[in-house]
Amino acid sequence: MSRRAPLSLLLAGGLLAGGCVSSSDIEALQAQIAELQRQVVQLQMQSSSKQEIEQLQATIERQTEGLMRAEADMRVDLGNLSTQIEELQGKLDDTNYRLGQVSQQIAATSQDLKAVRSATSPPVAGPFPAPGAGAADPETLYQTSYSDYLRGNYDLALLGFRQYLESFPDTDLADNASYWIGECFYRQQKYAEAIVEYDKVLERFPRSDKTASALLKKGYAQLELGRRQEGIAQLERVVQIFPSSDEANLARQRLQSLGVDSGGRR
Repeated sequence: MSRRAPLSLLLAGGLLAGGCVSSSDIEALQAQIAELQRQVVQLQMQSSSKQEIEQLQATIERQTEGLMRAEADMRVDLGNLSTQIEELQGKLDDTNYRLGQVSQQIAATSQDLKAVRSATSPPVAGPFPAPGAGAADPETLYQTSYSDYLRGNYDLALLGFRQYLESFPDTDLADNASYWIGECFYRQQKYAEAIVEYDKVLERFPRSDKTASALLKKGYAQLELGRRQEGIAQLERVVQIFPSSDEANLARQRLQSLGVDSGGRR
């Protein structure tokens, strides 16, 4: 309102000075002034709206940044949890398989005991093994060693799995036994020794179902030893060679926690 009167007087004064002022001229000028003032108010309202939008955008950006930080923290926690789940799942699968084998062995042993008890007299001659020769059959030895591992008796588990590999190097579970030796060392935080054993799995059993796990845990062990670049390269190998595996998902999560995406960018 403080600017309207001077502008009106100025325009009216110009018309008076020209000596041709009429009521219609004054009304036309007033209409023009009103239109200009409306435009000024509209511009002011638009300016205020832009400021509000800018403030709203700034608020959204702050909230987005907070959500991204929270998501990054959550990924790290999920990575650790997934590692534990993966290890437990591996233990469960092996346990279920071994239980089935042990059940069959118990049934066979029960039949043998019944046959012995039903004998009327001890045999005079026959191809009997020397005492203790048949005590360490592969199924029992593997299951006993794995049970020691699950109970945290890593030294006993190591002895059992090593004996298994020495006595039964060509069985279907030889690769598993070799892998669990590495896991025993890893659990004891003997990461250098664990890497040696994981390498044995990769060299002796390249087509084993434990290959992806051995690659993954080797990368973990290298990171634990402070060998960051080697560990990152190892995890990237897991993603490249086994892209659809659970081990690859765990490797991606660990790489993200290290600030490295699956494409190797840091």
